[in-house]
Amino acid sequence: MDDRSKVRTGLAAVAALCAVATAPGPAGHAWAAPADGAAEARPYRIEGTLIHGTDDAEGAPLLKPGLGYVDSIAAGQKRYYSVRLDATSGAYVSAVAAPRPGAGVVSYQDRVKVTLESPDGTTCGSSDRKIEANGVAYPLADYVARQVASGSVASCRKAGRYVVTVERGAGSQDPVGWPLELRLMVEPPVKGGDTGQAPEGSWRTTPPELPEGKARWRQGGTGFNDARPLSTGVWADQIRPGETHFYRVPVDWGQRLDATAELPAAKTGEAAGVNDALGLRVFNPARGLTKKSSFEAYEGQEAQAEADTVPVAYGNRSARADYSVRTMSFAGWYYLAVTVNPDVTRFFKGTVPLTLRVRISGTAKAGPTYDGDAVRAGFGLTDADRREAAQAPATGDDAVAAADDTDKGRLRLVGYVSYAVGALLLLGLGGWTLAARRRAPAAAAPASGPGRHRRYGPPPAW
Repeated sequence: MDDRSKVRTGLAAVAALCAVATAPGPAGHAWAAPADGAAEARPYRIEGTLIHGTDDAEGAPLLKPGLGYVDSIAAGQKRYYSVRLDATSGAYVSAVAAPRPGAGVVSYQDRVKVTLESPDGTTCGSSDRKIEANGVAYPLADYVARQVASGSVASCRKAGRYVVTVERGAGSQDPVGWPLELRLMVEPPVKGGDTGQAPEGSWRTTPPELPEGKARWRQGGTGFNDARPLSTGVWADQIRPGETHFYRVPVDWGQRLDATAELPAAKTGEAAGVNDALGLRVFNPARGLTKKSSFEAYEGQEAQAEADTVPVAYGNRSARADYSVRTMSFAGWYYLAVTVNPDVTRFFKGTVPLTLRVRISGTAKAGPTYDGDAVRAGFGLTDADRREAAQAPATGDDAVAAADDTDKGRLRLVGYVSYAVGALLLLGLGGWTLAARRRAPAAAAPASGPGRHRRYGPPPAW
């Protein structure tokens, strides 16, 4: 990226930050400061085209396949959207609601429900996800699915306009509107190939053997959009309490994913322990929640959260299968999301060392034959995907240097942004001075006519 590109990128970032910082929250609420432990935590990175859900189904805006959309949702609010589906393809509408790190969330009261209804009003799918640890704000994400396989509701296999609703719990203690990210993914129909289920008894009865050895450095992203690739191995990261880091792992037909997230022992044992300190969740390529660990406590000793999956198979989507099996029904990038409680600052100053152990096991199979480009639709993998996941910038002690380079890059970006903002301020000041001189002769004239109308003001709320 050349210097001009960096300046443009910096200006875009400044504009976005200014809009968020000055925009009032829903119902007149201002953006509240995060809890002390999450003061420097990075929020979820949300991407997409701005859209405004409606209060009823009639005028619900249309979501198109493969595009990301951004809205916001207040406590107790229900938003309506629409999708147009054919009679042969699978469809998955995901929603990610992202409270800011450190928000005052309450377990089981802060929740988001997503529903998909057929053209005649039949419920084709629903998902109800809730915060499961008091005071630990993290992105709530899942999807609703429309399947066309035999056994699904007949009215949900018809072509037409479907309605998607997203509803946030009314009992939320967080007064701030949550950014909401929406995406529709359409899976082409299958015309042959291996469409069977994973073998019975695929759940592990004993803990898997996970990789050992030196950790390779890989800084996690803050959302699905910037999730960093991982392959089988041991990986090191630094995470701030209150943050959720995202990673993506290529899992092919016939393969399964096992992973652990680990916190090291603290250098001091004087602090009180933290309940619900560390959480790990797994999402499939369509952003459906596949597996979650319970939040693990931290008392100054090593702590570990773990998650495992069944092998990927097209037939896992059978209506008779367990939910955690059904969501393992297509190949592609699977996502790991690791959350650390803001209260872990009792043990660590600044960032916390995080270790991930990842194993992709099983022999990759051919899978089903699609009547269309499934990889382009987001379902499947290429050789380039696998190579990307296997690459690592550094190992061992060199990981520290990689982290330092990242920090230096951020500082350089701050410099470009500062330069750009300064230039804009100078240009604006010069233009204001020139305009003031031109207006001076008419200063005594009474204000009237069109000139009295304001052409400025605060940006609109999310």
